[in-house]
Amino acid sequence: MKKTAKRQNKSGCSQKEKKADPVLNKTQVVQKMKKGFKSGQVIQSIILGTDTSNQAAIANTTFGGDSTVYHITNQTSSKGKTRSSEEWVNMNNVYINGRDTWYKADLEKLTGHSYADLTDAIMNNHLITNPSAELIKAYKLKRNKNTYTLTAKTSDKALMKKAATPIFDTTPQSTGQAKVFKQIQKLGKYKSMTVKAVVKNNKLATVNVFVNMKLGKMMTVKVGQSYGNFGSHDFLKVPTNATNAKNLPTTDNNKKKK
Repeated sequence: MKKTAKRQNKSGCSQKEKKADPVLNKTQVVQKMKKGFKSGQVIQSIILGTDTSNQAAIANTTFGGDSTVYHITNQTSSKGKTRSSEEWVNMNNVYINGRDTWYKADLEKLTGHSYADLTDAIMNNHLITNPSAELIKAYKLKRNKNTYTLTAKTSDKALMKKAATPIFDTTPQSTGQAKVFKQIQKLGKYKSMTVKAVVKNNKLATVNVFVNMKLGKMMTVKVGQSYGNFGSHDFLKVPTNATNAKNLPTTDNNKKKK
């Protein structure tokens, strides 16, 4: 009698075992990736390099909220010196932290790009939400249990330009820097692009895009956009100390020591 009971218990356990998820093909993984996201983190970077030195502009951005808010830490490096700044962007208002005092300005007048540009580059990134047939064809798929990795390398100039333009347009921290980036776009030659997207447990986990360019005979340009931490900032809001900001002076008086 006891042996029969043991056999019945084992049979019951096997029936309750969870069925393994079906293995996805490339088209199905791309569809999982295309579902979009409400919040996350993205690092945009533009790095100019020679054999002896590098210059970099980096924007590390968390984003989210019902009407998307962006919290950006900007960093510019040149000739061994690094300058950092913190800002919040809500619609076309930018709130800048200047030595523990917050200032408010018009985003487009300050940086040369608008809230719509930023949203298009980050929230509506076509490489994720609407990848082209050329990119999908270039993707190669690898699987490790419930983690799927799409990787692509391409030299399609139209595809590279379409990927790099939103980064060039929204990384500038001033109108002066925006003009420099426009010149780089005009004079630079696109060489190659790599894309890597990871879908884990049926959800997009990370996306990395890097575009390589040549500028003149000596300089290279690397344009990047790296996403992660999706769903981690769904309720992001601009803090009160920032929204109570003073209007940014039209001169640089706010940078002078009192």
